[in-house]
Amino acid sequence: MKLHSQGTDSFDAGNQQRADAAQRVLDTLDADESPLDYEFCGSIQEEGEWSVAEMVKQNLDTIEIILMMDRGDTEMADGGRSYVRRQLDLKDAGVAMPSLGVPIGLLAQQGILSEDEACVNINEIAEREGWTSRNALKRIWEGVPLDCDQEPEFIE
Repeated sequence: MKLHSQGTDSFDAGNQQRADAAQRVLDTLDADESPLDYEFCGSIQEEGEWSVAEMVKQNLDTIEIILMMDRGDTEMADGGRSYVRRQLDLKDAGVAMPSLGVPIGLLAQQGILSEDEACVNINEIAEREGWTSRNALKRIWEGVPLDCDQEPEFIE
């Protein structure tokens, strides 16, 4: 994780913000009290979604959830998540791949974030990841256990 694809041909300074965010998540998971086991698969196609599909195939008995950030196509909401769905029958595998809004919504349900903070954070993730069409935004909100009524300003 420390490298987070730095040193690969596809890493550039524009990836640094995502690398920093990923490191903060991993630092939290590394805390002694974290009940989660995780595997960081990298942030470029060869290390990310391609390896996720293979890792799930090889570890069907231990993987329950896949959380992915990807830019995808803003109109089709297509990208790494769609690649994984094409490679795996997630339902048969018993593996969930919720939108990134779901864990943030759960943090709000547990009182770690306020509902307003969670709503703002989910919309910020959507904007940063380029998911700015109505269709793409609808996808990131699927399954989120919140009722946020503010429409983001960035909607195309």
